[in-house]
Amino acid sequence: MNHRAWFFAFVILIILILTATVYIFVSISDDSNHPNNNSEKIDKDFTISFSNSELESLMNASIKKYNIQSKITKKSLSFDTSTKILGKDIDITLKTKPVKLNNETIKFEIKAIDIGKLNISNPFVLSQIKKHSDLPPYIQVNPKDESVYLSLDQLDIDNVESIQIQTLDISAKKWYFDIKLK
Repeated sequence: MNHRAWFFAFVILIILILTATVYIFVSISDDSNHPNNNSEKIDKDFTISFSNSELESLMNASIKKYNIQSKITKKSLSFDTSTKILGKDIDITLKTKPVKLNNETIKFEIKAIDIGKLNISNPFVLSQIKKHSDLPPYIQVNPKDESVYLSLDQLDIDNVESIQIQTLDISAKKWYFDIKLK
């Protein structure tokens, strides 16, 4: 099914974002510029920060080869692509709201999945993705609560021991990640 390939591209996008976060846009900032609201002690080598527009540019550069375009607004993170079905171009849009669940997990609340003019419910599409996709262990699809979970603690990235979310606030345009190198 074509939506499985599209969703797999979405999963790859998330992985590329995190990988690129570590390797491309390493901007070291001190803790006085962005207070850590967590009472937990986080062992880190540096903190990387993004605005919505910086992250959108990075994401679009990373997923250009998959014919996917991302857009970040103050309310949502969306992905747009198209596929050919029976000789017709069908537009596909996935609209999400990323939320920090804990230091290691990002929850993508699915706001809408639009596949052309088809009237298919989000839980049905997500259940099909979960059933028919071979997703890596760090991606969990939950059709019941219409969410996709990305577990940063299960990612295996060269020279990176851990990635933790410090701040993830799409409406305030703040994305901070703490990085611990091996």
